[in-house]
Amino acid sequence: MTSPPTPPPAPPAPPAADTTADTSTAPTGPAGRPTVGVMVATHTAERLELVRAAVASVQDQTRRPDELLVMVDNDEELAERVRAVVPGVRVAAMGVNSGVSAARTRGAELMTSDLVVFLDDDAVAEGPWLERLLAPMADPAVLGASGRSLAVFGARRPAWLPEEFLWTLGCSYRGMPTGPARVRNFYGGCAVVRRETFLAVGGFDPATGYHGDVIGGGEEADFCLRATAATGGEFAFEPAAVIRHHVPAPRLSWSYFVRRCHGEGVMKARLAARLPAGSLGPERAFALRLPLAVLRALATGRPARALGIVVGCLAVLSGLARGRWAGARARRAGTRAAG
Repeated sequence: MTSPPTPPPAPPAPPAADTTADTSTAPTGPAGRPTVGVMVATHTAERLELVRAAVASVQDQTRRPDELLVMVDNDEELAERVRAVVPGVRVAAMGVNSGVSAARTRGAELMTSDLVVFLDDDAVAEGPWLERLLAPMADPAVLGASGRSLAVFGARRPAWLPEEFLWTLGCSYRGMPTGPARVRNFYGGCAVVRRETFLAVGGFDPATGYHGDVIGGGEEADFCLRATAATGGEFAFEPAAVIRHHVPAPRLSWSYFVRRCHGEGVMKARLAARLPAGSLGPERAFALRLPLAVLRALATGRPARALGIVVGCLAVLSGLARGRWAGARARRAGTRAAG
């Protein structure tokens, strides 16, 4: 994808409550080494134990972060409950649930480190994750990087769930690079970005990503394209930086799978409408490989998995159609209003 128009500025975020008794000072690092802050964003009390595990995995890293923030995409009541499970860690609250894109952007605003690292609240970092994730950032041309997210299923994995669609669960999938590579965009659940660049281009668009009842993605591609256009920089993938991502049982259902695929299609249609032609090249290349994936599943005696690929494709296509129809309708309404 190439440079999209910068989206309209997001409305001001609600004041973030940050009343934790954090005694840490502003981050400082050895001469020549950028400071690093890790942010874990969460939004529900159902994940308190997962947040505890995520924070503990960060604190156990060989490269200790200079800052650690838990950003609560909810009210102060939930923030207090989070503080109780991660004592001594800085916790801030959005005030209202605003979506993961808005929460991560607000968290970056509250931090002061040179680099900001995003870790999902339902994931744990494995081994020297942070050290390996930061390795590509030694190249000043690299604006950000992400690592590999391995699924830890909370129930038996369905036979129909294909490797090619593990992205619906926030996990690495078949079709991604298998070694270090330069990529169009990083993946926000396991990523690092230069904070100054991130904020200079407006962070994540709050209208994309998970928010409210919307479970589509697109925020990483949108941000990375804007950042690349503004700076000429690039993004990296480092598979040696590994997280283990918990997948709850309710997400291992046909209903969630179809909704997630449909939502992705809607979001990508919206992105395509405001981006130059060819911006969704990686998605098209991925889609062109799926017929072969169906044949491979059938040839290896896994018809249920072949069905999963077909259903996923149809759901994405339906989302694309819906997104394009909604965009065309909005443009017609705008034209009538202008006339």
